[in-house]
Amino acid sequence: MKKTKLLLTLLCLWAGLLPALAQSVTITREMQQVQMASVLAMYKNEFGSFEKPDMSDTFPFAVIRMHLEGNAHDVKAAKERLTLYMGQQTGVEARVTTYSNQILFLVRSRRPMIFIDCGDGCEQVLLSNMQKLKSNCLYDCTVRFRVEQESDSSNELSEYDFLLEVTPTDAIVEVVVNGEKQVWALDSGRVEKTLQEGSYFYSIVAEDYATQEGTFNVSSTETFRKIDLRPAFGYLTINGTAEDMASITHQETRNVIAIESLPISDLQCDTGVYVLEIDRDKYYYRDTITISSGEQLTVNPIDFQKKKPRINTFVVAEAGYAFAPQWGFGGMVGQMYNGLGWYVKGRSNFQFGHHATNGLVCEQGGLINGELPFYSGRTAAKEWLFNAGFVVDFLGKQRMQYKNNMIGLYVGAGYGMRELLWEKSNGDWVKYNPTSASGVSAGAGVIGSVAGVTLTAGVNTIQFKYLEIEFGIGYTF
Repeated sequence: MKKTKLLLTLLCLWAGLLPALAQSVTITREMQQVQMASVLAMYKNEFGSFEKPDMSDTFPFAVIRMHLEGNAHDVKAAKERLTLYMGQQTGVEARVTTYSNQILFLVRSRRPMIFIDCGDGCEQVLLSNMQKLKSNCLYDCTVRFRVEQESDSSNELSEYDFLLEVTPTDAIVEVVVNGEKQVWALDSGRVEKTLQEGSYFYSIVAEDYATQEGTFNVSSTETFRKIDLRPAFGYLTINGTAEDMASITHQETRNVIAIESLPISDLQCDTGVYVLEIDRDKYYYRDTITISSGEQLTVNPIDFQKKKPRINTFVVAEAGYAFAPQWGFGGMVGQMYNGLGWYVKGRSNFQFGHHATNGLVCEQGGLINGELPFYSGRTAAKEWLFNAGFVVDFLGKQRMQYKNNMIGLYVGAGYGMRELLWEKSNGDWVKYNPTSASGVSAGAGVIGSVAGVTLTAGVNTIQFKYLEIEFGIGYTF
């Protein structure tokens, strides 16, 4: 035992003369001999693959039990690197990690040596037992494994003249130097700085170009960097015929670029994903395209699909005014099929009562049989009409880009009735014949829709005996 202590002391003194290593192992407790009888159960559990020793015979192995101390990362590294050797040959019969910080070495040799790889390719002697290990004994030791940071205050970083060249020349350059963001002014697209060796983060911004971020290194061999920004737009070419109309819609911004006719070449577009639509008489083409920075994209549309009629339905609440005077209210509904459509409408003043006239009828100026009676000034009227007709949309192919927009004319006819009564001073009611009629009702006007909001304005008449102005507001979907 005294020899072992002496050898350990000499070993520690010898190790202290070695150059400082980034990683080191220190023995914190001497190797102690423990009777093997106290660890036979451990031997049996840990080395169950071996034949159980006979207690009556001399045990042919020695066991070195090594306790590792240190943080979890360092202990793990130690367990991976610790090895035992006997000269140039491995002297370990088996190695078992029993706990998170304990390793058992089953040793057959009599003079093993413990080595560790310190991570830099060298091997360092930790423990040398020059005396023979005794069989049937356990040798216990504790080893602390730790990482020591190398520091050399005299090793200062070198400085170098660094040249940065950027395209476009009016870009804004920001660089993080010593933890602070600096804005570097370009002179004809170039800037020169004196920097310590190392890595620097940069951000470069320019109008119409994609922002670029990254790092550049400064060293004795890296004193120049050229950075070319990529444009924030691309170019689009679409082949087709003069009768084709197209549109591209940016999926994120919803911006629409309408193209009156094809082909079109080198159309500058912001980068991003677009929906391309082409209208060709009874056929259409639709595709999703991606325009990348600085890219020249050419589309050759060949997979055209036959159009399905697009149906737009409009609902309008409307009113009419006759100069009698008289108001009427109603509604108008219809549908459009790619520029052509139909409508129906009805209107009434909702006066359904009836004043008896006893057959009295007056003509222009209120004359009855050539005589002018006295009138009280009270009037009564009732009206209703029902019309149906056609709608023509002048936008035509433009509806491909503006789905709920239209501007057109409507014309229709139907049946209607209007009766205007005047009251005489004696209380009798007289039918005013010049503006009272029943029969054919006809009307015409304009209809327009912007983003779905629909307006109408027009005129209507019954039997052409009077004129009524009509107007309405509604929605097209």
